[in-house]
Amino acid sequence: MFYLLKTLDLRIVELQRQLPTGESSTFAYKFERRKKSVTIAFLLTFFLGGFGAHKFYFNEIGAGIGYLLFCWTFIPSIIALIELFFLSKKVDDFNYQLAQEILKELVVLRK
Repeated sequence: MFYLLKTLDLRIVELQRQLPTGESSTFAYKFERRKKSVTIAFLLTFFLGGFGAHKFYFNEIGAGIGYLLFCWTFIPSIIALIELFFLSKKVDDFNYQLAQEILKELVVLRK
């Protein structure tokens, strides 16, 4: 897991290097405000996963509503427990995609 964290940090630093110094600090600010935490995602999935709280945390509104609709069957709870094993990778992917979106936004604003 430490290796994956290190790799994600390096990939984000590479994205940040494409920007001038002034925009680099803007990138860092926006990214820190909007990035997702593995700890919060884990806690939401473990305790409220049957209700889809972790789906809403990742802005997956449709899936979150699906979890809410079927929470009485306990199937979403079982799926949430399985998702715990893949949560770290999901957070890393979400954060990297977020970094790419912020980079594109800053490049468009520059023009």
